[in-house]
Amino acid sequence: MGRSIIIIGAGAAGLQAARRLSSAGHQVTILESARQPGGRILTFPAGGIGGFSQPVEGGAEFIHGELPLSLGLAREAGVPLHPVDSHMIRVQGGKKDQREFMSKDWPLLLKRMGMLREDKPLADFLATDFPGPEYALLRDSACRMAEGYDLADMHTVSTLSLYREWAAEGEEEEFRPEGGYRRLIDWLAEVCRQQGCRLRLDTQVVTVRWKRGQVAVEVSGGEVFSAEQLVVTVSLGVLKAGSIGFSPDIPLQREAIGRLGYGSVVKVLLEFDAPFWGERKKAGQTLFILSDQECPTWWTQAADENTLITGWISGERMRAFQRLEKEARIDSCLRSLAAIFLVGVEVLRQALRASLVMDWETAPSVHGGYSFDTVGASDARAVLSKPVEETLYFAGEGLYEGDVPGTVEAAFCSGVTIADKIIAQS
Repeated sequence: MGRSIIIIGAGAAGLQAARRLSSAGHQVTILESARQPGGRILTFPAGGIGGFSQPVEGGAEFIHGELPLSLGLAREAGVPLHPVDSHMIRVQGGKKDQREFMSKDWPLLLKRMGMLREDKPLADFLATDFPGPEYALLRDSACRMAEGYDLADMHTVSTLSLYREWAAEGEEEEFRPEGGYRRLIDWLAEVCRQQGCRLRLDTQVVTVRWKRGQVAVEVSGGEVFSAEQLVVTVSLGVLKAGSIGFSPDIPLQREAIGRLGYGSVVKVLLEFDAPFWGERKKAGQTLFILSDQECPTWWTQAADENTLITGWISGERMRAFQRLEKEARIDSCLRSLAAIFLVGVEVLRQALRASLVMDWETAPSVHGGYSFDTVGASDARAVLSKPVEETLYFAGEGLYEGDVPGTVEAAFCSGVTIADKIIAQS
């Protein structure tokens, strides 16, 4: 007979772990604080929040390459995947910037990053290896890449980890799940239910009381769930916030959590009466725009008639954006788009028919975007990857060791890894 196991978190890692464990005969209960499974996968249906005419992605949107677990799950769920034929431009002052995105010195940057003998934060590396005005564009490119794509803090992010990631990047094909990422999550949650998993939504875990071979998980409202083992798959943001108390305390794991990097992002969804990006978007392509505006990064959908455009704000610009009131945030986005596409702000305001601002740092079940490697992160992950008294286990994209960090695939992999570890020990 299998063991009784509680999983905290019904995101990608938690559901994958639940599926694997329940298929091996274990009795699984999943506790999720949000009203829907998925975590940072958050697809809003047409006519839902924001009033969009189509499903929109408040969180994860792309499958970044030929990723086996993500593609395999899509096949099992019968969810078609649409390749992302992307075209990227840089816009400065409303005009297309013809300079190379990563500066002509990017190969030199990668070469010197790879030569490092001792890891250091990227800010320190750039200051010592690429000082002076002649490398200003290179420093700007590296900062934008680290803050924008990796959601990293320049003063703590590992230079060697960025080197491994950036050097491995090629022309991998990306995909969008038809109808939204949520379709994969809904299918996975249904499989878990069919295999006997108990899924409790809108259930906030407050305290975990434990001893070897026994856990008692108390949720808000006072209800207590008991099991022999516990798998914690909540985000690093939730763990860093200390939202879940452990009795007795787990100081080694708490210290390791503090040493891991976790970034945040604001994602903006705007739908207009008609597309105004004109010839800058090539037929059938997804146009990505990098700019010097308050809201610097935008992308379109692939279909030429689609009027949805998505904004991405991170780093210092995100901090400035978060200080704005609700209406001022939309004004900031409209000003940015007006400057990029040389369209009047009032013209855009009149054409705007749906809008949504997703500040992931304020999302109570997530508290941020995704993880990044700090100097020494591997040692911290090693601590968290070891079970505590064969009773407490941790999983999630922040504990992933592999080539695609910060992705849904990373979360899927971590869920499978922890489940296989428990099964092997049973």
